[in-house]
Amino acid sequence: MLKEKPGTVSGIARAVDLATIASSFAFAGLLCKGATHIEPIGWLRGTFPVAEEFIHQYAILMLLSVIAWIAVAQWRESYRSHRSEHIWPFLLGHFTTQSIWAMLVGFLAFLFKLGLVSREFLLTFLPFSMAMLTARQFGARASLRYVRAKGHNIRKVIVLGDPVRAREFSRFIEIEASPGYRIMQLSPNAKLNDYLNIDFDEAFLMLGDGQTDVEATVLKLLKLGKRVHIVPGLFDGTLFRQNLEEFAGVPVLSVGGHGVDTVEAAAKRFLDIAGSAALLIIFSPALLLSALLVKCSSGGPILFSQERLGKDGRWFRMLKFRTMYRDAEERLRSDPELFRKYLANNHKVPRKEDPRVTPFGEFLRASSLDELPQLFNVLKGDMSLVGPRPITPPQLEQYGEYSPLFLSAKPGITGYWQVNGRSEITDFSHRTALDIEYIRDQSLKTDVEVLLKTIPAVLRRRGAH
Repeated sequence: MLKEKPGTVSGIARAVDLATIASSFAFAGLLCKGATHIEPIGWLRGTFPVAEEFIHQYAILMLLSVIAWIAVAQWRESYRSHRSEHIWPFLLGHFTTQSIWAMLVGFLAFLFKLGLVSREFLLTFLPFSMAMLTARQFGARASLRYVRAKGHNIRKVIVLGDPVRAREFSRFIEIEASPGYRIMQLSPNAKLNDYLNIDFDEAFLMLGDGQTDVEATVLKLLKLGKRVHIVPGLFDGTLFRQNLEEFAGVPVLSVGGHGVDTVEAAAKRFLDIAGSAALLIIFSPALLLSALLVKCSSGGPILFSQERLGKDGRWFRMLKFRTMYRDAEERLRSDPELFRKYLANNHKVPRKEDPRVTPFGEFLRASSLDELPQLFNVLKGDMSLVGPRPITPPQLEQYGEYSPLFLSAKPGITGYWQVNGRSEITDFSHRTALDIEYIRDQSLKTDVEVLLKTIPAVLRRRGAH
């Protein structure tokens, strides 16, 4: 049976991707109208019809593109095993990697003053490379899944430990990781020695049953050349960061910790300032037109501001375009049945039933344009582009013992809640879990991924009311 060798597979994938970039570079040179004058692939042919300075700049760009891909792919861990990853996270992850690479190549071209490189060439080379890299990655994934569906390249696994937890985890593997794995099952109470006479590749060891001799089991499996995954028996462990570390030379599974270091915090703040400033410039016509229509469509102020809790519990006034009538509260309380729904639905009124929202306000909410003024909150430093949803003081009580953790991060315009359904998530505990998950995962990489996911979420208008 074909066995996967991660080092060999990733090495081949790296080589093919670098060849893809080089081929895209040459192909872009052939497509460019200026190729007859600049001859960007002349150095590949060994011909120099123009001044060598032109050729050298294209050669430098080619070298920088390759180095940038190696660095970004290493940072993003692009060549790790994607055996158990679903298709959309897989494609989104690779698109994010390629986008960062393209922006880095453009920045390096500017930094190294490659002024002789034509914009036409860059605008051909970078998108074409991204398309070809995506095709390679998608093709490799499809090929591997086809091979595995035929019964090849399968990782045989066993699950040891408490029978109930082992059975639940086995079901999880079958649902989430099929067809890359095959579970080798014996009787529910089978022990390690019962599995030694069968062929398997990896073992999942469930902790917390109080019976399994973990140390002896792990050592025996390692001596047999098997790969061992230790699944901790932690309550709500998925809400916190987990990583394997060494403590005085002893491997330990560390759980907890949040936040970003000083360098990444500075990078995140730079992204907030640059991103919010750029978005304010891009959407300035929409801002001005929305402000005018809010004023003309109903009496009252253009902006609505409300006190929210920020990082470390500091209060700030969050800005939005006003989407409700001035007597909104009176309209809501005048209907006892609707007010009961409002209280039961996490302080929200079912869509199309809210008498408080103006007709133009409904459009602003559906298009998420009502939140554009929050870019000023980001510039000021009260909010971030990405973070937990800003809450009012009474809502903090619903976070319970997680309140200090929640207040450790700046609230954001977008975040896990916004890209996972927004107002469709009526269960506050689910919203709380999403906020805590962001705090667990927060990083510059996470912020870029959420921002990219926000674009289709806004276009689909899912939960925007």
